Amino acid sequence: MELSKKVKFKKSKTILQIIGLLFFLYILFLPLLIVGQSSDVPSSIISLIDSTQKIYGSNDLLINGKVYYQPNRMAKGTPFLFSPIFEQGTIFTRGLSFEVAGLNYNIVDHELILLNITADGAKLHIKLSNILIDSFLLNNYLFVNLNELNISSNYPYMLATNKGLYYFLIGYDKEFVNRYSENDPYGKFSGTKKTLFLVYDSALVRINSKKTFLEYFPTIKKEISTFLKKHKIKLSKASPEQLKQLMEFCNNQMVKSYE
Repeated sequence: MELSKKVKFKKSKTILQIIGLLFFLYILFLPLLIVGQSSDVPSSIISLIDSTQKIYGSNDLLINGKVYYQPNRMAKGTPFLFSPIFEQGTIFTRGLSFEVAGLNYNIVDHELILLNITADGAKLHIKLSNILIDSFLLNNYLFVNLNELNISSNYPYMLATNKGLYYFLIGYDKEFVNRYSENDPYGKFSGTKKTLFLVYDSALVRINSKKTFLEYFPTIKKEISTFLKKHKIKLSKASPEQLKQLMEFCNNQMVKSYE
């Protein structure tokens, strides 16, 4: 009798274990069953994941942003720096570089936007996280993340003019002007505002005038003034190429002064 009870107990225990295992397997594979059967999963999302993996492989460092919807699309002008057209670019993150077919920089909200074309031809704009982007190339200009330079600024990205001990960083801004008229029934985006900074001894110094700039190079002040006059460079209107030329000259002159 006692032996019979033990046998029944063991059988009951075995049945419970089997039921528990089946329940575990059901829970484990339930998400796959739902995705496979549900018509609620948009094909564009599946295509986005698929095409993203094709572009970036198994590396998910760039897959950290949200789908971007441009605000005030009917407004005159564009929130982007150079043009509304998405250009080829390069993104640098954690020692890796990614060549991308469509990139643009929104300087109203200071957001880097990636254009992704899915396998079914749909275009999706993705807002990339500032946290993971070290720098990026756009229109052959290098924009750096200020956090990577340990420099505090309201700009997440700024254009770096050159390499060297001393260099300029340029911050760009636009704003949406919500004044409506017959010519601008949906408002408009302002023109581009440029703010110039000198990186000097790892500090960010705003340069408002030639006089302010020369104060940081007292030993070669005369040479810089001659250079600016010769090349007809005005700091407030200078292009990134002119500023690069100026800073390369300043770096070379400073090296000579130390010899």
